[in-house]
Amino acid sequence: MAPAISVDTFTSTAVTTVLRELMVTYQVVLSFDTGELKRFDVTPSQADVILSLGRTPGQSCRDLSEATLLTRGSLSSILERLEARQLVSRSPSRTDRRKTMIRLTPAGLALFKRLAPERAAHIASRLERLDARKQGTIVDSLRALQRVFQ
Repeated sequence: MAPAISVDTFTSTAVTTVLRELMVTYQVVLSFDTGELKRFDVTPSQADVILSLGRTPGQSCRDLSEATLLTRGSLSSILERLEARQLVSRSPSRTDRRKTMIRLTPAGLALFKRLAPERAAHIASRLERLDARKQGTIVDSLRALQRVFQ
């Protein structure tokens, strides 16, 4: 096991190694996910929006942005594409006219019903290669890293 990084042992190599492993992991997972999503003709970000909306009766742009970790600017262009494909609709909120509510259309809901179980099974097919203890360790480590940077 590599020694812990501290002020006393800090080197640019240690920092580069941690950041590189995070980025490589992200890219590998994204590539794996993107390949499967081509069957559904959606990008990973579009899939995240569809999956988030499919679990609710609709969401405001702000809530959807928070749920998907997308910036409002990115979300806006994704919604435009999904709306052009008639997968989502936008309408003023019934309770707050300042808000726009995003909902899946019937076509979007049909896609959600196919996409949700297949994407979960696709990703689980790889994660199940790790036993529960390793999965827990990874989750705990990632959460610890998030706390360090918050």
